[in-house]
Amino acid sequence: MAIGEGSDAAEAGSRGPDPEFTVIKEETIFKRYVKVMDRQVRYPNGKEISFDVFFTPSNHFVTILPFFTATKEFALIREYAQGPNAMCPCLATGGYDLNKHKDVEDAARSELSEECGLCEGTWERLLPADHPGAMEAKWSATRFTPFLVVDPVTDPIIRQLDVEEFIVRERMSAAHLEALAYSGHLALPSATTVFMGLKKLRDMGLL
Repeated sequence: MAIGEGSDAAEAGSRGPDPEFTVIKEETIFKRYVKVMDRQVRYPNGKEISFDVFFTPSNHFVTILPFFTATKEFALIREYAQGPNAMCPCLATGGYDLNKHKDVEDAARSELSEECGLCEGTWERLLPADHPGAMEAKWSATRFTPFLVVDPVTDPIIRQLDVEEFIVRERMSAAHLEALAYSGHLALPSATTVFMGLKKLRDMGLL
């Protein structure tokens, strides 16, 4: 299958079909939890280019935006991020594990419990069920599925964080959360989820 096939990209006017890009070869050049592959691609004009492409075990993760109707507040976290080497704001986020989770919603429920100490509530998937997931970046094979959960409750089961996680839980108003998303300080998948979740809540008449 050519790269990009079946991606359900939004139509751009009356343009024709995208050209095909053929993967000639892939070779692992680094692997620990993440994997970096040397992907060689043949362009439509015959040119062959080598790229570094980022992979994870399932190539999929989830983001979760919890909202409380009584207070009009959202739950989020501040988490140690190894790239910037700093505590950074984000939503509950975690990988979809094919060996542990039934589906991406099961992964989202697990992450909400682990990182925010919340469960249940009314769940809204913010992309269609047949969507492959939002792209994380052009150099990454990973995609994510964003969720909104309305009125979750405190989870009576205390779940252990992963050994590398350092997390502080926070609550925030809609105005502060939206400003944070626009500020450039919120992790991009989280910011995308915030914008989609706020629109969904406004469409539902909850904000």
